[in-house]
Amino acid sequence: MLKFIYTILASIILAILLGSCATLTRTEEDIYTLTDIDTAITYHWVNAPGTRDNGVIFPSSKVIVPEREIIQRDSIVERYYPDFIRFGFFESVGIIGGNSDNSIGTGLFGIFPEFDKLSDSYRGGDHLFTGGIYRLGILEHRLRWFRDSKNWTIGTHGLEFLIPDSRGERMLFSVLPVYLRKRYYLREDIPYLSVTPSLGIGLYPSLYLNLSGSLELGSIGGLNLRAYIGVAAGYNSPGTPQVKNNDYMNESSGQSSIFPYFGLGISFLDFHNLVRETEKEWKYYEHSAWNIGLLQFAIINGSSEESIYSGNSLFTGFQLKLANASLAILHRNNHFFLGTSLMNLIVAGQNSWGMGILPIRGGYWFIVAEDELSAEPFLEASYYPSAFVNIGTKVNLAISESINIGLIIGYINGSTSFKLPVDFNNNFGINKDFSSLYMGINFGLLDRIFFKEELRYYK
Repeated sequence: MLKFIYTILASIILAILLGSCATLTRTEEDIYTLTDIDTAITYHWVNAPGTRDNGVIFPSSKVIVPEREIIQRDSIVERYYPDFIRFGFFESVGIIGGNSDNSIGTGLFGIFPEFDKLSDSYRGGDHLFTGGIYRLGILEHRLRWFRDSKNWTIGTHGLEFLIPDSRGERMLFSVLPVYLRKRYYLREDIPYLSVTPSLGIGLYPSLYLNLSGSLELGSIGGLNLRAYIGVAAGYNSPGTPQVKNNDYMNESSGQSSIFPYFGLGISFLDFHNLVRETEKEWKYYEHSAWNIGLLQFAIINGSSEESIYSGNSLFTGFQLKLANASLAILHRNNHFFLGTSLMNLIVAGQNSWGMGILPIRGGYWFIVAEDELSAEPFLEASYYPSAFVNIGTKVNLAISESINIGLIIGYINGSTSFKLPVDFNNNFGINKDFSSLYMGINFGLLDRIFFKEELRYYK
């Protein structure tokens, strides 16, 4: 099981690279020819010396000289449109469908495992959710079938794992599987609601077919909820990692895997477009969140007696938040927000640390300086695997659309009773109750902060 976890973590980089290579923007150009015409008229009187009577016999001595200048130049106007139906970072689904005696126990949405039990030799136990579906790097483009019928898509995932239970040899795993989907929308206003049948084919390293239907709610701030029902059938050859790295399998034999499933899922940084939205320029795009980002990292100084860093360090710990969203709440001035993260790991110092998966965060968003400076006092509660309350304020300075830097100050109080599946406890200290004041410097990478004119509530 640890090998599988390491594979997922290492594959995040590959998913990001695959996503960055995808075509997300369509550029259209209008070429105009601009013509400037300038006419100058010069009057000259040509008179010979002496007096002259310009009457009936003699014509006027005035000479008119017209001069015309024509300047032509080309003007190119570029317009940028979103060129995808779906683009996402990570999707996780907790499924019911594998062998109940070998359930992993990933919990709701597939992201609440029992960390204390995860190991290479873990063969599962008795849990409701037997396994999970995990996708990294999600991309769908419009498919113009049946006389340009709407809502057909063809897409792929950088990596896809279909895991019925803890038996690794039954896991179906593919790089860049191909998916066909057709969406039937029950609601075409944000957040969208649709019924989506799909057909997926994985080619390597597992060969499989995945037929499913889903009820999808989203996307708002890159967050989506889904309910799945489906069946997956495939084959792992002797050369696949699931067989070669499995102590319970004979490396000379393959493994067939067929399982129906039902699941509940969630996805992060996962954005959807209707067909009509692909015809609207990016600058008119409507957003629903004050902040959406991949990574926030802070180095902090806590009131803990010991630092996790060796030597005399100014800082005692750090905070790491992955896949963040702070959704604007439609209330009065729309500055209240409600948000979450895929993971929030905060280490204030030795013996003062906790980790939250899908913590609940709320607060108020202040605009200090338009397009540059904002502040967010917040209250955050984590319930799994650590229970803690985190209250504080963060000030953000936008450096660019995807990078920001800020200051954070807060107080955290809670308890940690679990052990991580790797030897982090030697660095972070023992698991116990903790409380700490802290302050530090925060860095946001691929982390977008929005301002009032960009939110759909102000348009």
